[in-house]
Amino acid sequence: MALISSFFSSPTDASQQSDSRPIKVTFVNPGSGGMNPTGNFWLNVSKVMHAVAQDTNIELTVLYAERNHILMKELTKQALESDADYLILVDEKRAITEVLLNSVKSHPNILFLLNSPDQLEINRLNAKGFGIKAAILPDNYQAGKELARELVYSVQQDAQERASFSMLAFLGDVVTTAALEREQGLLSFTNRISNVKVVDKVDAQWSKKRAHELARGLLRRYRGVELIWCANDAIAFGVNQAAIELGIRDKIKIGGINWDNGHENKLDVSIGGHVLLGGYLLVELAKYQQGLVKYIGTQKVAIFRPYNHSFEPVYKAIHENNLNQIDFLQFVNQKKNYNIMTLNKELNF
Repeated sequence: MALISSFFSSPTDASQQSDSRPIKVTFVNPGSGGMNPTGNFWLNVSKVMHAVAQDTNIELTVLYAERNHILMKELTKQALESDADYLILVDEKRAITEVLLNSVKSHPNILFLLNSPDQLEINRLNAKGFGIKAAILPDNYQAGKELARELVYSVQQDAQERASFSMLAFLGDVVTTAALEREQGLLSFTNRISNVKVVDKVDAQWSKKRAHELARGLLRRYRGVELIWCANDAIAFGVNQAAIELGIRDKIKIGGINWDNGHENKLDVSIGGHVLLGGYLLVELAKYQQGLVKYIGTQKVAIFRPYNHSFEPVYKAIHENNLNQIDFLQFVNQKKNYNIMTLNKELNF
């Protein structure tokens, strides 16, 4: 877990509590509490967080915005009025920054997860009385680059005599930080190698349905394409469906990001691990609450890994809601570091 930079407010009285009452935490989850066209990533984030909360004296409330930014803004306003000690927010498309900057009510303990405001906006929020304690962010640049690398490696293994390959890229969107950083990672890799050409990039809106519609046309237009880079697994599932319908699935390699359920039977590559970051944030919060660390700060975490069979224990535990086998308190007590490898080892017995 790499600490890139830090911003934080001074510890509040809450972090110095000596009583044993649970820490009240409200998480405004931008995703759905059930399956939806963008996949089950956000539901799984909550699953991990609930498992951690159960072991670390945290009373966790999750409010689902159902991929609706208007609803997400309303839920954030409700959370600001609640008695929660800490609020966990996801600043997609600056929606949360807008709410907070326009709010007449502040909050002393704000934690950002996966998406956060930039430093200028953080300064403005602090000036308004918000206490920004943390931002735990995945290294999306790493994810995009790793996905491109793994796709190229997979096709080279099967066709070593081929000198060059073409790639289609299905982006998540054209505005969010996660989508832009993943695209930058893709281009940083493909621009440095001469035998792979990205022939087209399209906005799939993180959606399986949208990707399916786009892929039916694009796979006809680019008949010789070998590689399909997708910003998440839901998009990749849509492309996979289109390739099967067109009878060309065996001719292309398709990869995505998220480790979504069933990817191992549909995709050639899936990069994942960031689903665990909500749990990591709660572990860091529990340390902070107990005075074991002085601050959390901004951490950009290079947590992504290509899925392989060795990660099956943690992968199954997430999707089968079986994370309670792990004692997460050991990560608070700093007996072990919270990462994919240690979590997987805890389940692999």
